[in-house]
Amino acid sequence: MSVSRTSSENRRGESQEGRKGRGRLARPALLVDEVMRSIRDMIVDGRVRPGERLSENALAGELGVSTTPVREAIALLRRQGLVTVQPQSGTYVFELQPGELNRLCELRFALEPTAVRLALENPESSLPDELDRIVADMEKAQAEGRVRDYLALDTDFHDAIIAASGNEYFNSAYALIGAKMAALRNRLGSDPHHMEKSMREHIEIAEAIRSRDLDGAVGILVRHIARKEGSYWEDLDPQDPSRLERSA
Repeated sequence: MSVSRTSSENRRGESQEGRKGRGRLARPALLVDEVMRSIRDMIVDGRVRPGERLSENALAGELGVSTTPVREAIALLRRQGLVTVQPQSGTYVFELQPGELNRLCELRFALEPTAVRLALENPESSLPDELDRIVADMEKAQAEGRVRDYLALDTDFHDAIIAASGNEYFNSAYALIGAKMAALRNRLGSDPHHMEKSMREHIEIAEAIRSRDLDGAVGILVRHIARKEGSYWEDLDPQDPSRLERSA
């Protein structure tokens, strides 16, 4: 009896200890996510420049945490392509490599038009309403000269298209480039010609989706992704930007 009772008590103790252990693990995991989001926002918003060295100690001090979650956050950001780690040198904000923008856009060519098709095949899709809302906010941000807000809404627009596919693998694939594309949009700055054309194309895409015009929506979307306007792509990727031209 005493052996049985002791075994039972041990199992209860182990179970309680396991639950305590799981509870202790949750908080650091959440902290790493918060640290990762903070550093990612610095990169996307342009508060740290391309090629700039990131100091774990400085980031830890700024964010009020130890270096351990910073180190783990950097490992996650490396998977998103937002930082590069050079052995014996340090961690640096990503710089676009020759031909890389082409490869990023090729993935967008594969995902976004298909996501539109999948959304339009779903009669209950809320994508038209979601894009109408985002476009209205973009127009307001543009009119008020809130460039950063406009560019963030540009990212929201394309994120909404991917999410509307209803395919979690699309979300996972797009997540590999989403933050990097957002950072590149911010690097383009506030060129008025670019913003005017961008706004017009977003309106046209949203209108075509609202009308359930798949061919029209895809045609505008492909041109929008591939667009080469003067130095628009060339400043970011000098290697053969003409490869981005695609027919509708």
